[in-house]
Amino acid sequence: MANPTNKKGGRPAKKLSEKRRYAVLLKLNTLEYFTLKSRASEAGIGKNEYLRTLITEGQVKARITPEQMAEIRKLSGMANNINQIAHRLHTFGISTVPTELRLLKLMVDEELKTLRT
Repeated sequence: MANPTNKKGGRPAKKLSEKRRYAVLLKLNTLEYFTLKSRASEAGIGKNEYLRTLITEGQVKARITPEQMAEIRKLSGMANNINQIAHRLHTFGISTVPTELRLLKLMVDEELKTLRT
């Protein structure tokens, strides 16, 4: 039996403002092309998406490398351990946490902030 409303299945139609109707021919020399290709690869996206992001946001941030992710995990673990130690010291009535512990916590927090940007 035919569908009485004659509606097709599939993805809804894009709005006119969402459609990509314009093609731009961009000529690059060898160095420019391989720079584009390399930067898009570092960001984990295709060349076209990289250029679109540059147009809309003015910059493209590279993905976090596996090495950076490992460092973030280590720093997060250290920060967690420091917080647990501080909590236990306060719980057991020690009101003054050693200065070194506080400085270490500040250093780890600062490193995490740096990695986030």
